[in-house]
Amino acid sequence: MRAPVLLFVILMSAGPIVHADGLGGSSVTYEVKPLKDDKAAYAEGQASSTLSSSCKEGSFGEILLLAIERKNAGTKAITEKSERVEEKVSAQESLDGSTLKYQTRLRHDARIDTATGTATLGKDGGQLHTVLSRYKQDSALPAGTLGPAAARAALVAALMANKPGAIEIPTVEMYRFHKPIKQIFTRLGPDDSTIARGLPKDLKPPTKEFAAGRMWALKRQVPEFNEFGDDFWLLHESGAIVRQAVTRYGVKLLFEAKEVSIFPTPTCP
Repeated sequence: MRAPVLLFVILMSAGPIVHADGLGGSSVTYEVKPLKDDKAAYAEGQASSTLSSSCKEGSFGEILLLAIERKNAGTKAITEKSERVEEKVSAQESLDGSTLKYQTRLRHDARIDTATGTATLGKDGGQLHTVLSRYKQDSALPAGTLGPAAARAALVAALMANKPGAIEIPTVEMYRFHKPIKQIFTRLGPDDSTIARGLPKDLKPPTKEFAAGRMWALKRQVPEFNEFGDDFWLLHESGAIVRQAVTRYGVKLLFEAKEVSIFPTPTCP
């Protein structure tokens, strides 16, 4: 994973709390394939991402299933000897933005790592406690750190408001480091061809409103942890990411949305 003068679009200590219920819910399934021809590795996979909210909490989930063939990459075929990757994360955050719980499971061939995190969040800072497969870890969280669903809502709100400059969103890294991070999002210029701007050709929009919705091409950077490099997103105003260009396990990958579901807003007393 991974800037000009940064625009802090959310919550310095005096700023408002961004709630996890700032977006409608959505679920996206992706086809995962090599971003371009790579003689060193071939990959096939699928992924999903879900954002939802109830009257009590917001939820966020991601799953990646990936097979990588390196020895015979030129055959463009997955075999029994290909590397197998499985990544799963499930997070629940309170609607007032004050607490976060998450569960992570990573598998790379025979190695499996798990983590369970619990965090307090808020304008005065907070604490993250993580129980990992081999040890426990505590990290201080800066003021204004957001859970993943609230972070996505904050990003969409900043883009809808057409705030100039880079957009900084503080959140928690839930996969490997279990630490606070700053996501820096930069809009790509109209002539930047890093990521295609239209909806994936095989995606049938769930509604006419979705098909007409605004989208933004973005570069995502996380300077504290540059394990994989920059990500590129095509983000829909619903909060759904409909296309991603990323590097994982040394392979450049393209995530193309093949199905999107939009959840109704819950009716709460």
